[in-house]
Order: sequence, then structure tokens, then C-alpha cells
Amino acid sequence: MKVRNLRSENPEFMKTALPPISDPEISQLKVFRAVVTNGGFSAAQSELGLSRSTISGKMTELETRLGLSLCRRGRGGFSLTLEGQRIFEQSEDLFSALESFRKQAGELRGQMAGVLRIGVVDQLADHPDCHLDTALAAFGKTAPDVHIKIVIIPPNQIEQALLSGQIEAAITPGAQQLTAIKSHRLFRENIHLYCGDNHPFFRETPARISLNKIADTPYVQRDYYSTMPYYALFSRPASASAAQMEGLLHLILTGRYIGFVPSSLADPWMAKNRMKRIRTDLIAYSAPIHLAYTEQAHSLRMVRLFCKSVMDAHKGSPQ
Repeated sequence: MKVRNLRSENPEFMKTALPPISDPEISQLKVFRAVVTNGGFSAAQSELGLSRSTISGKMTELETRLGLSLCRRGRGGFSLTLEGQRIFEQSEDLFSALESFRKQAGELRGQMAGVLRIGVVDQLADHPDCHLDTALAAFGKTAPDVHIKIVIIPPNQIEQALLSGQIEAAITPGAQQLTAIKSHRLFRENIHLYCGDNHPFFRETPARISLNKIADTPYVQRDYYSTMPYYALFSRPASASAAQMEGLLHLILTGRYIGFVPSSLADPWMAKNRMKRIRTDLIAYSAPIHLAYTEQAHSLRMVRLFCKSVMDAHKGSPQ
């Protein structure tokens, strides 16, 4: 989304400086944040514990203070204005800085408190070599005052989330390429090509399923993973897509498409005779799963302790 330069478009914007931010404005920005992340005023009521009229009043106060219209609400639903999108992005930076200050101040007093935000890709809990639960249990015993917040994030957004400080650590496929991000391999995820029990390939003998036939068969893919090497197998664009692995699974089970998913996700369906691996003698991939974090985050004792807990829990896992 292109953001307009408010200063150049509105000379009065340059003349009127905002007074210093105080507690009421922080409170209003928290309400704004909840409204945006929940997609509307009514949806934010549960998180905030406030009535819709109170939320609306705080939003009006914030818009009046800033001199900006932040959102549109009405029959067309809730949406941000361009100015609202910019203010939301800046407020996220503000809250991230406040949380970082809180953690750093706590550590100077010898305390481990605050929120530890961990980014995790979807469907890892089914993997037999993923011992994140063990790591979290060990971490929780040593740092009981730390609030653990797990955020499910698509793999293509993990890097930016780490660099922007939205999360302190991540469990993610692939090693990060930037020097600012450090990573340690934990285990591997095996990925195979599958079809559902209503697909023509399901009852076909492997020898009759050639690579050329596979290449011309309708398939599904992750929304953001079209460049993965195994998609080069196909001679046509994907016929369907999904953001999460579970979505791919639903599409494959229709019998209309074939697709790549982790074996840990497909194995229960194979046990029910609802899915079948296709040409494992010719097609198989393996993706390393890593613990990733930035050097800045690792300067916090809670992050170092969490990383140690994760690596200890995965000692001996297949690399």
C-alpha cells in the first residue's frame, strides 16, 4: 500500500506540532490497536472489556487529538484510511519499543518479566520431532513470571517479524539469510506429494504414474511458496491454493488435486486410507526446521534462556 506524504500535502500539518504523548493517548492507541487487529469496534469489545460506545468515544478522541481520520465504519464495514494505516504501523513500533524498554529495565533489576513472543509456522505440533512443548515447559519453570505469547506466522513473514521486533524468536523452516538473524537447525520435515482417495492416482500403480503425467495434473500450492523447488515439477499454474497447510489438506482430500504437504500432516489420513503418497521413489523433499532470533533479542536473558530450552529439548533429533 502506498502511503501519502501528509506533510507535503498539508502545510498546516507541519505548523501544528502534537504535544508530548501521555497516558491517555497510550490508552487510546491501545484501543485503536485492538480495533484494527480484531477488524472492527464490535469485535474488539471482548479483548478490551469495553462497550462499543466507549470504544467509539476513545477512537473519536484519538482522531480529534491527531487531527486525522483513522478509519471508516458503517454499512460497508470497517477499514483503515491511508492515514490510519500509517498511524497503526507507527503505533506498533511504539508498543514494541515500550515492551523492549520494560524487558530491559526488568533485567537490570535481575527480573525476567514481560512478554516473550514466539513465532511458529502452522502444523508443527503434529511433527514427532518437534518438542516445543518440552522446551516451553522447561522455560516456564525457570521464568514463571514471563508471559509466553505464541503467534502463528506464515514462513515468508517470519524474517520481517524478527527484524521489526514483533517477535523475539521463531520456529521456522529454512535458515534465515540475513546476518542480523541467527539460526540453529532443530529437526527436519519430510515433504511428499499426495492425492486423495477420490483421485484417479489413488488406485493407479506407481509405474503408470509418470512424471509427465504428474506435471500435467491439477495441483494445489501454498499462497506464498510458488517458488519452492518442488513446484517446478508442474507444467501449469496451480489450480487452487491456501495460506495454511490445513487448507491444502482439505483441497487434496477433495480428490480434484494433488499437492505437497508434510508427512506428519498426511500420515493420519493415510492410516484411514484417505490419502496416498505419489511416486516416493522419484519425488521426495526435506525441509530443515530452525530456531531463529536476532542478536538484539538474544541480548535479553529471557530469550537466551528460551533458546537454550529449545536446543536442549531437541538434542538427538534427526538433523
